[in-house]
Order: sequence, then C-alpha cells, then structure tokens
Amino acid sequence: MESTNITPITLLVEIIREHSPEDIWVGSPLSDYRKLGNTNRGEIGEEFIKRYLKTKGVSVSNGKRTSPVDLVIGGNKFEIKTASLGANGTFQFNHIRMDRDYSYLLCLGICPKDIVFDMWRKGDVAEGRAGRLVRMAEGQSVTYKLTKKHADMIPIDVLPDFINLPSESI
Repeated sequence: MESTNITPITLLVEIIREHSPEDIWVGSPLSDYRKLGNTNRGEIGEEFIKRYLKTKGVSVSNGKRTSPVDLVIGGNKFEIKTASLGANGTFQFNHIRMDRDYSYLLCLGICPKDIVFDMWRKGDVAEGRAGRLVRMAEGQSVTYKLTKKHADMIPIDVLPDFINLPSESI
C-alpha cells in the first residue's frame, strides 16, 4: 500500500476537477451574471433591454414585476426571457407562458463575451416556429422551456433595427 500525505479534502478536490467540464465563464467580463439567482437574472435582462433600446431612441415602458407583461416596446407587448450560455453552446429559456397577454417573445442570451437575442410573434412560438417547447414539469401545460443554439441567435446590436421591422417580417 502506498503511503501518502494527501488529505481527504485534497483528494476530493482533485477528483472534482477531473470530472468538471471546462468553465467557459472564467475571465469573462460578464461572469458575475452567472452568480445571480434566476429572478435577478430575469430582472437584469428586462432592465438591459429597456435601457439599451432607450439609448437607441426606441420607446420602452413597463418592466415592473407586477405588470401583466414584461415590457411594452414600440407599442407592442413583450415577454422577455433571459438565459446564459451553457458549456454545450446552448441557452435554455425557462418559464415561457402561452397564457399571458403578450405579442412577442424576446429571448436574450448572455455569453461570456457577447450578448445575443432572437424574437418571435407569440403565435409563431405556439406553432413551433421558434423551436420545440418542452414542458417545465411533467403533467402541467402552463410553463415551457425553449433551447436555442448560440449559432442560431442574433447579435444584440441588431435589436433596435429588428424592433422597427414590420411585424410580419419578424
């Protein structure tokens, strides 16, 4: 038997490192986002969209947690969902509700070094054009999740122009 001075903690740390995937967020200017709870992440996403679009001259209102919709952008009701990029190169947008009164779903993706988005009319989401909606829990049909690949998302700097497109173009 080999004698060693390794402590149980040191051994477990070594094993954890061997089984941990690469952390794509190490050294990222946005790494603090990953430390936040889901509610805070959502609030930050909504506030970001609101402030960013306002700096670009787009009309934005609402944004309170008790409002029936997240934001009203250019007169249209938006549901905003925010997710961070996973190591597998995808975002998982959770708690998408089809029973809420909104016209568009805007998904905001936070990456280690960039920000992306995509958006769809609510009817297109319901018909699967945004991707496959999966129930958040077995046996319920109120909240869904949508998984999107980073490569399928749009750079955030295009958002102001995208918002101003005629609704049938989106």
